Formats: sequence, C-alpha cells, structure tokens
Amino acid sequence: MRLLLITNMYPPHHLGGYELSCHDVVERFRARGHDVTVLTTDFRRPGVVDVDEPQVQRTLDFYWRGDELYLPGRRGVLAIEHRDQRVLRHALDAVDPDVVSVWNMGAMPLSLLSRLIRTRRPLVYHTCNDWPALNVRFDPWRPLLARHRVMGRVAALAARVPTEMPDLGDSGTFCWVSRSTWERAEAATPWRFPRSQVVHSGISHDDFPPVAPPTQPRPWHGRLLYVGRIEGTKSVETIIEALPLLPNTTVDLVGPADANYLAGLLELAGRLGVRNRVTVSVAERRELRDTYLAADAVLFTSKAEPFGLVPIEAMACATPVIAAAGGGTTEFVAHEVNGLLYPPGDAEVLAAAVRRLAAEPELRLSLGVNGLATANEFTVDRLADRLEAAHLDAVAARDDRGRAG
Repeated sequence: MRLLLITNMYPPHHLGGYELSCHDVVERFRARGHDVTVLTTDFRRPGVVDVDEPQVQRTLDFYWRGDELYLPGRRGVLAIEHRDQRVLRHALDAVDPDVVSVWNMGAMPLSLLSRLIRTRRPLVYHTCNDWPALNVRFDPWRPLLARHRVMGRVAALAARVPTEMPDLGDSGTFCWVSRSTWERAEAATPWRFPRSQVVHSGISHDDFPPVAPPTQPRPWHGRLLYVGRIEGTKSVETIIEALPLLPNTTVDLVGPADANYLAGLLELAGRLGVRNRVTVSVAERRELRDTYLAADAVLFTSKAEPFGLVPIEAMACATPVIAAAGGGTTEFVAHEVNGLLYPPGDAEVLAAAVRRLAAEPELRLSLGVNGLATANEFTVDRLADRLEAAHLDAVAARDDRGRAG
C-alpha cells in the first residue's frame, strides 16, 4: 500500500517515545514492502544533525516554538494555516496514498484534518497521547471566530483554509494506545469514536534485547532511576520529595528537561538537603540499556501517562519498576506481580515502596522475572502487526464500498 503518514515530530528531531514508536513502525512497514512517505514539521532539535531521508518531508509549520505553544495574531494564524494547507495538498497529489496514517497532531492545525476528511481517503489514527482534546481547546480559530465570526470566515475563505472544527469521531479508524486515552478523549471532546481499538505500544528489542531470566536477586545499592521528559506533567518532584525519607539512596534523572521545571526541582532538592544525591543527564534510547541494568529500581511518576514505554524498557532489563497508579500504566503494570504501584503524587508511599524493595530481595527477583515476560509481550513488532492490519483493513473497506457503489 502507498501510505502518507502525518505527525508533528519525527526522529532524529523528537522529544519522546511517541515519535520513536512512529519511526519504529515506519521502518517495519517499509521492510514489509509498503511505500511510506512521512510528512512532518520543520521542528529541529538543537545540536541534532539532519540525515538523508528522501521520503521524509519536514515542511509543515505548527504552533510550537522552542519548548512551548505559540499562538500568533490573526495574520500569523492565517499564514501558518495557509502554508500547511498548501503543503498537504502537494503531498496528497504527489503520493496519492491508499491510506493516510495520522499520528501525533499536538499543536498542529485542526484544519489539516478537515482537509483530509474532505478527501474521503481512508484515515487511520494512532493516538498515543491526549492531542485530540488538547487541540480542540487550543484550536486558534475558536477565539477568532467567537469574536469576529463573519470576518474570520471571510478571511479563512480567502485563504482557502477550513475553519469549521472537523468531526473526528467517525472520520476513520482509531488505534488508541490505551483504554484510558480513549476514555479521556470521549470525555473531553464532543465526539464519539465508533471505529476504535486499543493497540498498546511496544519496545524495540534491537535496543532492549531481554536479559536472561534472573535466578538470584540482585544486590541492593540504593540506586534509583528516572527516565523520560523532565517536566511538570511527569511529576518528577515526587521523587525529590521522597528522597529525605530514603537515606543512602541516590537518583539519576535521565532525559531532556524543561529548563524552568528542572531549576525548580534542583532548588527543591537543595531545600530538602538532598541535592548531592540527584544527578541529571541526557541519553539516546540506544544508550539506555546499560543505564537500566545499573539501577536497583526505576521510578515512573507520571500521574496520567497515556501508556508509558519506560516501565517496559526497564522490565526488559529485569529491573524492578515502581509506577504511579494512573492513566494507561495500570493496563500493564500489575501491583506486586510485575511492578509496584503507588498513589500518584504520594511521596511517602513511594518511599515506602522503595524501602520494601530494598528489604525484600525475593520480591525484587519475582518482579524482575515477571517483568521480562511483560517486555516479551509488548514489542514494537507486535505493534507494527496490529497497525498494519488496521491500515490494510481501512483500504479494503474503501475498495468494498467502491465495488458496492
């Protein structure tokens, strides 16, 4: 099949696991003979060098500057929307896709989806975060049309930009990363999503080949690890608040950081007298396996994570996981089976879970063994299988409708 994939960021210019999963699936689709063109934005990570990618077009604009959302004035909005409409039209004409694959549309113009829906091409959405709800709230046309409805529509027509909010619910097949993400979308938007399925993400065994099942518990050295974006939505402050309750314990924070949030974290650590037990660094995914193996436990603190690949990466290394019991994480982390769960934001219970792991070597061993079984189940190859089937089904349904007509 010929496939046009649209997403806001694409490796090597990316911020998190959503984009990495996208890249993993694209590579597997291509290896299976599918013709995949990626249409993404001109976002660039500082210091990251472009690679030669003939089928990756980094030509879209979006409402993101640096590390934050960006909403220009009316002229700026129209300029962005008009440019992106032109880019999308050219991509559709050039690729003539059998199906369009929609991934992370965070901070992207909803008018792009309006245009896609109007083409009546099969659409498959792989939704790994809350972008449908966030984009509805952020849509720049809403305040503009609320204040100047007629003028806004006239200007939009002149610029050939759809301003009406698209009805996403019945526009295509939705593959949600978790039931939690699906339920949040229905609660926060005016839509229902009748053609939906839950397709959990998975890890690449190229980067995280599972270790042999342990037969003895690892010694405890008090080395805790956090991996992921260091930002407010991840509730990393819970770890800092727990450290005073955990003597002889250190934590490594590994991941790209929001500068202001990180400064606040380190200031908090200084006030609590634990600054010398906190280290901060950045690593690429291919470098993380040794980091997981060196840790005694991995802490996953996000209060409402859509899914969470970090716990599965840790499980592939037989490293015990302590996770906040919120969002999609609870769909694969079972308390006292393959991890420990604690109430989101509760530093005291988090510290108690760490102390329990330190005191119970047999628990560490059982969590490591059971975690390996989970990691073997949640793989990117399985993800690619499920998504390939969804895209092929969408194409077949279109062909059936055409024959019936």
